[in-house]
Amino acid sequence: MKEESSIHKKMASNAAAGMIATGIYLVSRLLLTPFILSYLTLAEFGLWSLCFIILSYASMGGFGVNSTYIRYTARYSAEGHHEDISKLLSTGIAYMLSFSTLFCLILWGSMPLIHRAFDIEISQQALASSVFLGTAAVFSLELTLGGFRFIITGLHEIAKEKKITTIAGLLEIVAILIFLTLGSGILGLLYAYALRVIIETWSCRKVATTLLPELRVSPSLISREQFRLFFVFGGKVQILGAAGIFLTALDRLFVTATAGLAAGGMLEIGRKLPFTAKKISESAFGPFLPAAAHFDGSWEKEIYNAPVKRLQNYILIILLMIAFGGIPFFFIPSIGTILPFPAPAASAVSALFAAVILVRLIQQQDKNEQLKKGELRELYLQGLRYTTLISATIFGFLIAAATPLIHAWVGSDYNDAIFVMVLIALAYTLQLATGPGNLIFRGIDRNGRELEYLIAQMSLLLLWLPAATVSYGLNGAAVALAAASGGSTIFFFWRSNHTFQIPFSAIVKQAILPAMAPLVPAVLVYCSTTILPSADRLSSILTVLICGILYLSMTLAIIWLAVLNPDEKQTTAAMLGNVSTLKRKQ
Repeated sequence: MKEESSIHKKMASNAAAGMIATGIYLVSRLLLTPFILSYLTLAEFGLWSLCFIILSYASMGGFGVNSTYIRYTARYSAEGHHEDISKLLSTGIAYMLSFSTLFCLILWGSMPLIHRAFDIEISQQALASSVFLGTAAVFSLELTLGGFRFIITGLHEIAKEKKITTIAGLLEIVAILIFLTLGSGILGLLYAYALRVIIETWSCRKVATTLLPELRVSPSLISREQFRLFFVFGGKVQILGAAGIFLTALDRLFVTATAGLAAGGMLEIGRKLPFTAKKISESAFGPFLPAAAHFDGSWEKEIYNAPVKRLQNYILIILLMIAFGGIPFFFIPSIGTILPFPAPAASAVSALFAAVILVRLIQQQDKNEQLKKGELRELYLQGLRYTTLISATIFGFLIAAATPLIHAWVGSDYNDAIFVMVLIALAYTLQLATGPGNLIFRGIDRNGRELEYLIAQMSLLLLWLPAATVSYGLNGAAVALAAASGGSTIFFFWRSNHTFQIPFSAIVKQAILPAMAPLVPAVLVYCSTTILPSADRLSSILTVLICGILYLSMTLAIIWLAVLNPDEKQTTAAMLGNVSTLKRKQ
């Protein structure tokens, strides 16, 4: 119990550190952009952005590797097998060095093609090649030696890792300011990026070897068994990450293709603030993967379902989502007008079909899919509780103050983005509720539940998004996104609650009711901004600031007085005390 209590306390401080670090990074980058644009031409800034678009695709190669480092470092540490962590790191470095070398060679050979594809002028091609290959080289260094960073995460020291990345990021900003002022241009951004990666990598290595003095890297430690972990477990996470990226881009692809570039731009404006808030909320999930791997999981029957049975389950889930999605689908005008029979009849048949498939899935659920360990059950409930509290607090304000937020940010000419922002904020709130559960399943190497959730969400999106966008335009796309998130989230909770053996009443008590805390402050903010609308952009900014302070003060007071139990209050007070002590030392 003492070990479990220690892990939970570290999770709380790690989650807070992750949110603070992510918030600092996002805000600093937002403020830095106007300064960069004052020194670079728009074409140079576009070239720099293009570099990282290309690198983002290459970074997919690191999805599974990062999770493998975190999961197995936590497992080996819990078992006291520290030598295996050195084997894991040595093998991971060799694996990523091979990948990075191949990537750089392909990019180097593709330079003429990239110049033609993006119409880079001849006079700029030498500079473009230097920037592309330079960022690729620095990025490869970050990928190859990133194992030190994720080993720190696997040792439950996320707060230390975030401190390093935050300081390195701030130093990068200082370097950018200096290099641009000295006239280095776009190459100054490259130099600053390289400086950040070197500082970050060196610092993570120093901290990792301090936490594990026996940690070392050697070709003799490269292990076939560890390679298998990167390919098998890492490969599964890789597929899930690629599917997640596809889902993230799906809405923009459909809206732009069916409603035009202007609608795609309005969608981007409407999703920008919720997406930023989502990244901040997601940063609180990091501790769940190593914690779950530390506790691991044993099942009522230690039997993996045969591949054929898993495939049957996935097919049933797709059919269930199609049948469930068909209930409102037939009422969409672009679909209902071409039906040879009334929409209510088609929806009734679809509902009946969904009920039959649901019964079949219920019959297939057995004890083979249930966890024995109570620590993971408690971890899941606590994660759900804190996630819904954080998400409801952040997104409650975004939804309530959507109008002044849009006016303060981009002006009153983009009112069409307000409804989109509200629906996407609602969609993200629902998606984030699945975060702790997904990472817990990943931490115990049961990725099937995460894949089921993605299959459910993708099925509903592919069914609703095109039809809703054709019939209702941008607003229809936003509604389809929120509805698909809601349907897939409900399905995820139904399956997960069975796995963790948790009744729905416990979910209501632990997560749903606490998430109602921001409701009253949010209603007050909405009413005040509706009754007294802002006249111009400056007044909108003041409205956002005043309403934000009042909303946060009221919400935190309600959470403290009516939601948190004595243990949670004690943990929160201890965390605040640590922060104030750190400030006094500084």
